Amino acid sequence: MKKQIDILFITNLPSFYKINLFNSIAKQKNIFVIFTHDQNSQRNEDFYNGLREFSYVSLAKKMFLGKIFYLIYLLFTSNCKSLIVGGWDQLLFWFAIAISPKEKNGVLVESSILESKVTGFMSRFKTIFLSRIYKAYVSGKSQADLCIKLGFKGQLIKTNGVGIFNVMPQPEYSSISIVKNFIYVGRLSPEKNIKLLIEIFNMLPELTLNIVGFGPQDIFLKSIAKKNIVFHGAIPNSELYKIYLQNDVFILPSISEPWGMVIEEAFNSGLPVIVSDRVGCAEEIVNSSNGIIFKLSEPDSLKEAIIKIQEINYYNSLKLSISKMDFKKTSQQQINSYL
Repeated sequence: MKKQIDILFITNLPSFYKINLFNSIAKQKNIFVIFTHDQNSQRNEDFYNGLREFSYVSLAKKMFLGKIFYLIYLLFTSNCKSLIVGGWDQLLFWFAIAISPKEKNGVLVESSILESKVTGFMSRFKTIFLSRIYKAYVSGKSQADLCIKLGFKGQLIKTNGVGIFNVMPQPEYSSISIVKNFIYVGRLSPEKNIKLLIEIFNMLPELTLNIVGFGPQDIFLKSIAKKNIVFHGAIPNSELYKIYLQNDVFILPSISEPWGMVIEEAFNSGLPVIVSDRVGCAEEIVNSSNGIIFKLSEPDSLKEAIIKIQEINYYNSLKLSISKMDFKKTSQQQINSYL
């Protein structure tokens, strides 16, 4: 008798937020997950920690042909109702949707139209890939827009996220009298636009910018930063909420950011946010009641946002609104999109 699988996921890395999502889905569906890789040196080691309460296998140590043979074996020895691949950037994803019936095929689309090409040679490959897809699970509007622009004709299912972060008890609302401490959490790499952030805070010595993370620009960014900018290096994910609580505003100035789950983590810690208009989730979860979206195309836009959010009545109104957000509800909405 063939093994019964409601959903077969094929994805790249066992990140904690994917593990949380799969654990939740597995409570109601019989799922099996294939991880094609184990870890990424650009992330904290604990980024991949978490108890996995679902059936899975890691193919990280197998050569490509070994991965192909395992996939063929799994598909032909099980009754798989649905297949969902984690994008179009791996040959194994292409092979999987080629041998699986189109009406069973789904794809997780976490790239957005803001940073993805929709014309030229590479876009043609994406269009071919999507021609084998029946359901596209899109994180939000900018991801849906990408699929539409690429000519996708199948069913679009909005998930409202890329996984489930470690939701912590929300701090109770309390007003403050001064906004001084700002925080960035993420990789120190060119696409994150930290150079611009540092240049602005160099001109605002009365404010403190805390930078959490590591990456290829670590030495360079430290070399141009003044004393009001503090580098904390890598902090375990389980401890991040503590440093969020020590700050007033979270800033994500990225040039390219497919989603930006750190914004959700910042909200969960009660922080209003300032994000660029190139962040994939900006128009999805950031609005006038919880933060500011600044325009990268306007040179003074970020500085103006930093100054504006220091207006104490405005800031406290944002903080009050954020204290009413229901993160368990939004997590459940994401889970339901797969059920």
